[in-house]
Amino acid sequence: MSKYYKITFLFTGLLILFYKPIKELYDDIIINPILSKIESNIAIDLIFIITVFFIIRKIYLNFINRSYISKHQWLFSIIVISFYCYIRFYQNYDFFGFTFFNSFKYFDVLLFYFLISPLNSILSAFYKKKIIIENTDHLFDDSPIKSENEDALDRNYKAQRISDEIFQSKTNEAIGFGITGEWGSGKTSFLNLLKREIDNKNSEKDFIIIDFNPWLNLGVESIIQDFFDTIQQSLRPYSEDVYREIKEYSNSLLNISKSNVADSLKDILGFSLKKNISSDFKSLNSLLKSLNKRIIIFIDDFDRLQSNEIFEILKLIRNTAGFDNFVYVVAFDKTYLNESLKNLNIPNPKSFSEKIFLKEEHLIPVTQSQIKEFIKATLISKIESKKEEIESYFGDNYSIFRTESNDIPLNHLRDAKRFLNSFVNDYLQIKDEVIFEDFFLLKLLKFKFYDIYILLFLHKDKFLNNRGQYYGNGGSRYHLKNRYENDNNSNFRIRFREYKNSTLGKFMLDQLNYNEENVLKVGKIMNTLFEINDYQRRNHLSIVFEKNYHKYFKDNLKIEDLSEVEFNTALSSDFETIKSKLEEWKNKKVLDLVKYRFYELNLDEIDSKEEYEKIVKAIFYFSNIEVTSSFYGFHFIGYDNTTLQNFLSNRDNKVSDKFYNNTQEFKNFILSILNNSKSPYLFESDFLNHVIDGNFNAEDFILSEDEIKELLTKYLRDYLNSSDELSNKVWVLFHNCKTITRELNAQHQRVDIYNYFDGVQELLIDFMKKDLDNFLLTFIEGMPFRGSSQYDNLVGVSHGIKNNIFGSFDAFEDWLNDINENDLAKPTLFKEEFLEFFVKCKGVNFNKVDFEFKFQPAIDKLKLLER
Repeated sequence: MSKYYKITFLFTGLLILFYKPIKELYDDIIINPILSKIESNIAIDLIFIITVFFIIRKIYLNFINRSYISKHQWLFSIIVISFYCYIRFYQNYDFFGFTFFNSFKYFDVLLFYFLISPLNSILSAFYKKKIIIENTDHLFDDSPIKSENEDALDRNYKAQRISDEIFQSKTNEAIGFGITGEWGSGKTSFLNLLKREIDNKNSEKDFIIIDFNPWLNLGVESIIQDFFDTIQQSLRPYSEDVYREIKEYSNSLLNISKSNVADSLKDILGFSLKKNISSDFKSLNSLLKSLNKRIIIFIDDFDRLQSNEIFEILKLIRNTAGFDNFVYVVAFDKTYLNESLKNLNIPNPKSFSEKIFLKEEHLIPVTQSQIKEFIKATLISKIESKKEEIESYFGDNYSIFRTESNDIPLNHLRDAKRFLNSFVNDYLQIKDEVIFEDFFLLKLLKFKFYDIYILLFLHKDKFLNNRGQYYGNGGSRYHLKNRYENDNNSNFRIRFREYKNSTLGKFMLDQLNYNEENVLKVGKIMNTLFEINDYQRRNHLSIVFEKNYHKYFKDNLKIEDLSEVEFNTALSSDFETIKSKLEEWKNKKVLDLVKYRFYELNLDEIDSKEEYEKIVKAIFYFSNIEVTSSFYGFHFIGYDNTTLQNFLSNRDNKVSDKFYNNTQEFKNFILSILNNSKSPYLFESDFLNHVIDGNFNAEDFILSEDEIKELLTKYLRDYLNSSDELSNKVWVLFHNCKTITRELNAQHQRVDIYNYFDGVQELLIDFMKKDLDNFLLTFIEGMPFRGSSQYDNLVGVSHGIKNNIFGSFDAFEDWLNDINENDLAKPTLFKEEFLEFFVKCKGVNFNKVDFEFKFQPAIDKLKLLER
């Protein structure tokens, strides 16, 4: 019975028992001198009418909100109403009524207030909420298990053994059992199994089970108070004497702890109590023995406490509450416990804890095989229609779940449950548009390595490559980009042997500071998704095919933020209206969703040339919108190059025949868009480079190779003419002005050769005179982790000078020596020092050398490379 019931019954009983003297006192103090002098009038009528209005409003709101009415509210309301009715109709009081209706008394309004609870319950009975029969809840409960039937880890046998040991223990002092395990290893679930086993054996009621959770408290004193309050309430049914004695003992402890807690933490053996406390302990210990019962106290969430709180619990177990018939079962992470004791400067913390616990039972971490079987069984139970596909994926030979590889990125069942909660509902929304295997792996990546997932979502072209190969119904297929693809000595067909040598793997190591272990885990998923050579294994719905890629990320978009109606309405408007709408969507931060809406547009669903041209112009306008993200900072929203190329593809004249009189008319439209693009031309340059860089097919694209080269050269020339300083944009536009050919090298290997368009290198060389020192700075290359050893301090000259710009180091040296400083846009402060450095590198065949720069920007650049 709660304290509210107790208080209500106490005051009701006192009111009945002392009704007559209370009534006389009420008459003398309230009725005769005050209330008897009041007369009914319009002003009082108005006050009580307003009160009635607010009471009715309260009833209405409670009904609308389905407010919960507790049994105590019912009881209290009935008691008040009963007392009022008794006084109103059976006592000789003259109640004042409303002036317009005297039978309705002012105090009846107060009675009406206490009718709120009963009226709400009665009204709610006539309006029951519809119960949805179909179970659509696919969330997996992460609460601890409570029965043997839920024991997925087969630990109940161990719970039976420990319960036997507890029953058989016959020591004359308190016993401590430690249940140890890492976070998420299922300690709470194991405690529940152990309680169940003890309860099954406790037929003679010789044991009293008590649960204590110290994590609910806010400090040492609160823990002590709550501990003894919990013991006190649990043992009260067995002895009122024990109840009172525990109360006195805990009060004595708390009085001491207020002044001595800090001091006690300094001394390992600081368990000594004052003489009167020791006497109280012995007295209580003797009284507890007289119960003739063993008291088992389960303590969970022990390893969520602070160091001083953990120490206080250990003191309770070992001394201040170490009563002879007490058995403590405590679940904790042993490593965390030892670290906490170490933080308190306690020597040999491991040995110290072993003195507290007679036995420690370590829960073996969940195995990868158990995680696999748990996920498999859960998915089949929740997605029965895909049972065959799920069973096939989780076959014993599937590499991502081979137990000996130790590469599963889910470490325990809590991880598995949380992953399932994020996976199941997402998969059910799209299960017929994707294949289970790819979606599962991608969502594993999202769950454990979200930053890598978001890179694939927002910046696919930076890390995946589409070489234009065509594989039946699937279409062009994506691969992981090779980090060496831009080197003249590499070949796309010579794939990287290790994931860390892919562009994404290198980015993880150098930019995101991933450790080798996690790079390997991500690599296993990425290689399985994108690097399997057996193309026949890939279902036509696989993520590797460009037409499917974006489907796999739909769950990452808040569809409700941009309805289908809103998007289609905007698209049916004129181009200027679409531009305004795009700016509005930019402010609402839903451009990523807009991009995916564009990706889903189908050429077959477009009916006219005007509509097609409007959409194409909208895509180019959209792609050039400037946005800011937390990861990449300021950048253009961009667009998927392959998707756009397919949308503009005129293979078999499918666009020109449908919308135009001839191919030239279609070409003129595309040229008008590309020629009228605005500086810095980055999106258009990237797109055209994508078209011509290994993907070009005269039948696929409306522009010829020469026309594309001319446009790319124009973008570079126009930007260089309008700019005075070197920036990353210069390098992007320059490197986009090249094509790839494959040739045999001296070792008879096919390698990629990059051929820059005629005249573009001369454009860049001429532009170097505008900002020479910054160009020279870019030609300095340091070690990636400079400063870790003497060899990592070496610096060298970029081979891009030879490979990409001048054709040879000698040509560059001659050009630099021949520069007339009067031709430079601004004086050079670095040329002579750089030449000295260059000559030194030349003397060792352009390997890296030890060189101390004096030019401060060079020093700053190398400083950034240090660990």
